[in-house]
Amino acid sequence: MYKKRFDNLFRVAQKVTSSLNIGDILEMIRDEVKVTVPQAREACLLMFDPEAIRYTRPLHCSVHKERLNCQLCKQGKESIKRALAGPVGFNCSYHQNQGGSSSHGSGDEICEVAMPIYDGKKPLAVLDVMAEEGQSIKESDIVLLKDLTDLATNAIINSRSHWKMAQEKLTLDRILGHLRPFVPATVQKIVEKDPLAPSFQKRDVDVSILFLDVAGYTRISESLTREMVNFIIEKYFSSFLDVIYSHGGDINETAGDGLMVIFQGARVKNALNAASAALDIRSKTMEINGELEGRFDPIEVNMGINSGVASVGMTRFHGAAGTRMTFTATGPATNLAARIAAAATDGDILAGPETALRIKKKITLYDRGPMRFKNVKEEIRVSSLARPG
Repeated sequence: MYKKRFDNLFRVAQKVTSSLNIGDILEMIRDEVKVTVPQAREACLLMFDPEAIRYTRPLHCSVHKERLNCQLCKQGKESIKRALAGPVGFNCSYHQNQGGSSSHGSGDEICEVAMPIYDGKKPLAVLDVMAEEGQSIKESDIVLLKDLTDLATNAIINSRSHWKMAQEKLTLDRILGHLRPFVPATVQKIVEKDPLAPSFQKRDVDVSILFLDVAGYTRISESLTREMVNFIIEKYFSSFLDVIYSHGGDINETAGDGLMVIFQGARVKNALNAASAALDIRSKTMEINGELEGRFDPIEVNMGINSGVASVGMTRFHGAAGTRMTFTATGPATNLAARIAAAATDGDILAGPETALRIKKKITLYDRGPMRFKNVKEEIRVSSLARPG
């Protein structure tokens, strides 16, 4: 018996592995029933999972090939109902040797076997096998049929699971697609790494912080219509975003006229990325100023950069309207970057001493000398990336 089971499974496995289509695989397994049990008149695989249409096509009838979905003509049978009543091994219908039907008793022979396929407590399908008139299904046949049912069960559950995972990925991709314009790239990576339990714990990280501010925003907003102001801000800021992302920056906060950007990575690299982004933003600003000349007054973007260790992660803000979370970098390095940016005028780019130290071999710097900033005890030596003083 063991050899027969092995030979039977090996033969079926060879056929099944030649196809990647779940519908073809299920029909192959079902059709093998008649090879395994030659006295079988009918072998039907009825799909009862309402989601089956999502991961497999309707199966052709094994008797009438032009028909689809045996469930339509078999689902009301008592043997099928009993098989769907619970995930037991199988259900049999019997007939007496003398002819006629009866309940199972001495001398009765099995004329039909209904084998359920379950995923946990969820019924997915039933393999229904009926013997030829005057023939019966033996106990040894049931063992072989159980092997085929196990193959069909694995095929259905695997295909169903793959479809569900694909749906979850599509759902996640759609959600992230809606969020991407508003969420820092670092947060996107954290969520994509573990969507169910993303880790937003703060940690001390060496960063370079860039603050930028549109000079004269108040004047612009008062002298132009709201549509014009929106056009100008979107025109400039859209180009700024492309520059920032190309240099690996994470936008932390946006105000009407400014941005805070976090650059992570190796010490020298994060400073060079921040400085390069600032220089490219300055170039883009002048380019758009030229493009809009005669229609709008040119704008100036003042920027400040500082480098050092900051506490990076999600920060919760509690208010009457609820809790809000934002991805940010906090600490003295960030505060000084904001002070330095506030000191920049006429489209200048100012950098703190740590940033200057990291980038001086790659980028030309102009010494602005020591400056005093609010809430900073000592004077801070500041450099410009844009021009001499």
